[in-house]
Amino acid sequence: MFSSLKKSASFVLAWLIAVVPAAQAQQPAPPPAAPVPPQILSAHAVFVSNGGGSNYFNIFTGGPDRAYNTFYSDMQQSNRYQLVSSPAQADLIFEIRSIAPEVSDGRSVGYNPQLILSILDPKTSAVLWTTSANVRAAGSQKRRNQGFDQSVAVLVDKLGEVTGQPLSPIQAKAVRDNSRWPTSAKVILFVGIAAGAALAAYGAYRITHPPSLPALGNPSVQ
Repeated sequence: MFSSLKKSASFVLAWLIAVVPAAQAQQPAPPPAAPVPPQILSAHAVFVSNGGGSNYFNIFTGGPDRAYNTFYSDMQQSNRYQLVSSPAQADLIFEIRSIAPEVSDGRSVGYNPQLILSILDPKTSAVLWTTSANVRAAGSQKRRNQGFDQSVAVLVDKLGEVTGQPLSPIQAKAVRDNSRWPTSAKVILFVGIAAGAALAAYGAYRITHPPSLPALGNPSVQ
């Protein structure tokens, strides 16, 4: 029984591995890029706003405010904009916030921590643009902090892309690497696929190998 079940599960997993990349390859080409709002391209003065974050980010030094403090520092060093002290003085508002949505397959739960940068019109509060970066949260405190700061740097690089600034090969690679799924999400996806494959294989086995009924003995004659 277990040998047949193992073969069936292996077949299902092999089929998934073969089909998923093929399906992805057959996806249609993305539509052409829509124009970036001119207000973003012409802005000089910006106000950086702290949009807050979840308690999940207490695993990093500085807690939920680390995103705001690090992003503000990186923007100062970039010299791309004049940072002003109030929205009334700004051409744009850069709101930085941190979130950690749950990723679940129904059996186990993980988290996908992200930094979200929203660009707002200070006069109307309309959201003009939004971009994000994944945060790697693994290893020692020092390593987690370094991964967090690298994610903020990716967010700054993505902002540069929006405004037409070319990225260096190192920056472009960092952006690509950051766009990949975090390990926790991959693990949960794999567990979910494996569990589904095992259930499907077991179901197929039970259909082809129904349980045998016990033989009925001859009733004794009184």
